[in-house]
Amino acid sequence: MPLKLTPRPSAVESIRGARRLSIEAVAIEANIRPDLLIEIETTPTDVSKRVAFSLASALAVPVQFLFAKDVKIDANMPDFRTANNRPAVLTSAGLTRIARARSIAAYLADQAFEDCTRFANTNSVTINQQSTAQKLLKSLYVPVQRPDGSVDPTLTFRETRVSLERKGIIVLCDRVADPFRGFCYSPPGDFPIIFVNTTGQRPATKLFTLMHEVVHVLLGKTGVSDPAILNNQVERFCNSVTASVMMPAEEFSQAYKRVAGRDPRAVVDILSRRFGASKQASALRVSDLDLSKGFYGAWSATLPSKIPMIEEEDEGEETSGGGGISSQIARFGYLLPNMLTAAVDRKAISQFDAYRLTNLKPSTIKQIAAIGVNRLGP
Repeated sequence: MPLKLTPRPSAVESIRGARRLSIEAVAIEANIRPDLLIEIETTPTDVSKRVAFSLASALAVPVQFLFAKDVKIDANMPDFRTANNRPAVLTSAGLTRIARARSIAAYLADQAFEDCTRFANTNSVTINQQSTAQKLLKSLYVPVQRPDGSVDPTLTFRETRVSLERKGIIVLCDRVADPFRGFCYSPPGDFPIIFVNTTGQRPATKLFTLMHEVVHVLLGKTGVSDPAILNNQVERFCNSVTASVMMPAEEFSQAYKRVAGRDPRAVVDILSRRFGASKQASALRVSDLDLSKGFYGAWSATLPSKIPMIEEEDEGEETSGGGGISSQIARFGYLLPNMLTAAVDRKAISQFDAYRLTNLKPSTIKQIAAIGVNRLGP
């Protein structure tokens, strides 16, 4: 007997509404009858697996979203896609991280945190203002150079993260066995939250992801995304702005000329190390600046068909609530523990509230906050 699935009517209707798509447009894209979609949105309706996945694809969401009890989606969530522009499929762990970010942002909107500095430049640029976005991103970027002048991506990530936290942007890191590299949750007027998925990311890739998500914050566009996406307007803008700041055109062109003529993989390896950017971003930068015709395709063709997973151990990230202080700082940063400790001290919130948001013991939160004072300032 064929498998039948029953999408939740309210979920389908709210997603389509957020997308601002008509019944007819979604039905055509999903290859179903408009009256069937109307039925799906108004009453529990059994559909085939093919219809469920086609509908999810038409709405550009993971298929799980069609069955969610309390689905919340922002109008720009088409960014929620994989490299071939298909909707990403998140595990329950990935969806949990999104739910946690929403909960933290909602909680911090309370008047108990009114005296905390909120990021002032959220939603301050549009995708037509490349130069403005570049200036803002550059003001937040803190490159740390090695003795040979190349950018150290590990130290740059840490210092840039502190720079963001000083401005009121919360940066969380954790491992999730999902294909996305990060997401930005940027509710209007509240604390923007960036999440970086550290699973399988080298330090340079992790840094590029962080910078990419900051551009999402500047745009004020919430969404789960991946810097590897090439054919989405918002993603292209975020990639372009990030690349222009991390790999300035004139400096990058000069560096490329010094290694031009070598094997594409060798060229990319050298450029990636020099600028602390991911290898894919470095290869794309060569093509975007028209330094070598067809370079990105030539570089891609040299890659093995299956690249082994990288287990990134930088800063000792942990998947659970355990680990030492350094691992918890790597996961939560300084800003969130600092804010929670201050609110507990003035009895604006309880210690239980702080624990519920972080799953950290009160003593751990307080210890991180004390360390953070030296990094963030009192």
